[in-house]
Amino acid sequence: MDLPIWIETYSAVIGCSLWLLVSWVSYARFAHYRAKRTHCLASQLHAFRILWMKRVIRRDNRITDSSLLASVERNASFFANITVLVMAGIVTALGSASQANTVLNDLPFSAPSTPVDTEIKLMLLFVIFAYAFFSFTWAMRKFGFCAVLVGAFPLHDEPTSQAERDVFAINTARIIDQAGHSYNAGLRCYYFALSFLAWLISPWLFLLAVWLVVAVLYHREFHSKALRTLVEITDGMSEINVQLDR
Repeated sequence: MDLPIWIETYSAVIGCSLWLLVSWVSYARFAHYRAKRTHCLASQLHAFRILWMKRVIRRDNRITDSSLLASVERNASFFANITVLVMAGIVTALGSASQANTVLNDLPFSAPSTPVDTEIKLMLLFVIFAYAFFSFTWAMRKFGFCAVLVGAFPLHDEPTSQAERDVFAINTARIIDQAGHSYNAGLRCYYFALSFLAWLISPWLFLLAVWLVVAVLYHREFHSKALRTLVEITDGMSEINVQLDR
């Protein structure tokens, strides 16, 4: 049975797109599963967030902590603004896809492609950055929720039970942790978007680049020097209880 003509025509584009989607989703699920069973950046940082909020709720002056929350939110805001500019650039590039395709075909070692292929790649890239934009803006909103919760913390000298204070601290840390996950999801978009540079040259190089991105993400989240340093700190402090809540 013959395949539909459009599948035969765009088989390389469909194959590469599926490879990217499967690799991306599979790694996200794997990281989520493994993070609950071993040390990773997410679990270690979540432990420090709980400790941070427990100490914030005992402090009389919380101006510094509010500034720290605002600084973290600005990071997400910065990437959200940059992502909008990137999306605008992709839309502009779509208007001159034919000229861009001619330039790409003249590159050494590049696989022949049509203007339609280039347009599809740019549209896929636009979808990736659109997802990044929503991830960063959602992270911003969550950090805003955290600022509200910190403002609602019981006062230092207010007669409040320790159990109520722990509820405030732990759940605020959870919101910060969720905001961190959204921020991390947006950053992953940038990592995987970089693999498209390899696709402009060759689909086979793109397949390799996607797995290189996965390898880099895995190393940084589960085997980086920063992680080992955080583990050394948590192992040496009995007050920190490492737990990952997603």
